[in-house]
Amino acid sequence: MGSNSNKGILQLYRESSRRDILLNVVQPLLAEFCAMILHTFWGSMVVATTRTIEYPALNRTVVAEEWRADYLVSTFMPAFQAGFAVWMFVVLFWKVCIINFNPAISVGFLVTGVLSPWMFVPYVVMQCLGSTLGAVIAQAVKGDDPGPFLIADDANIAAILCCEIMTTGAMVFFANMMVVDKTYDQATGPLAIGITVFQGIIAGKWIGAGCLNPSRAFGPALVLGGTVWHYHWVWWVGDCLGALLFSFVYMSFFAPADRVWMVKLSDMFEKHNALRPTSTNRKDDEIQREEQL
Repeated sequence: MGSNSNKGILQLYRESSRRDILLNVVQPLLAEFCAMILHTFWGSMVVATTRTIEYPALNRTVVAEEWRADYLVSTFMPAFQAGFAVWMFVVLFWKVCIINFNPAISVGFLVTGVLSPWMFVPYVVMQCLGSTLGAVIAQAVKGDDPGPFLIADDANIAAILCCEIMTTGAMVFFANMMVVDKTYDQATGPLAIGITVFQGIIAGKWIGAGCLNPSRAFGPALVLGGTVWHYHWVWWVGDCLGALLFSFVYMSFFAPADRVWMVKLSDMFEKHNALRPTSTNRKDDEIQREEQL
């Protein structure tokens, strides 16, 4: 598709070939959809069950409360799975498109110019649709709740928001560092992003945070409904606000030299000052006017 921001979307569409549309619009949207199906499915399958399970061979019955109390099952494994999945998806789609599979990442890429404004809403829609289908499949296969993200009524909402802003913002910052700089050559970049997700979920455990992806929470919420929607807005506000803030910080101070806002702002002030007459020039002009009089 064309890159001229002054052109309308219809004009860009008319000027684009079918091949351009398929590769630059259809293919990335399908990648977002498929990535979120797998991401939500795997994430839902690894979440601790809400059912009582009997193990006749061990003569033991495990109730849901035991699963939730087990740190390895309730926290470490979901965090490890999410981080590992993010690493895998970035590597998997590296040659296809700049994969987002997260509205927060899309917000960050929108700020840094990686994602076209025309593609932002379609990206988020496909992410949410993929998450919903992944949750439906997981619920059918597992026969249990598809891993909803719940916030207790007595939770500290301000603390959860702050944690989501920090952890999601760090993840988006890492993603921008890897994508915006065309000279980035660290092969472990996708792994670093996955580790930020792992650490973010671990960090938010004790206050009820650790989502880092609003669309990942959207699918199970839509499938289950009811109380799962309580405080669902926290994930969208916290994660997208973190992406917005950290992307502004990145573009202001850490972006490549040809794009960093700090340098552009400095150049703008230099040009502005160069156009303004200096005090010496003003005095010379006044003396010349007096001599003419």
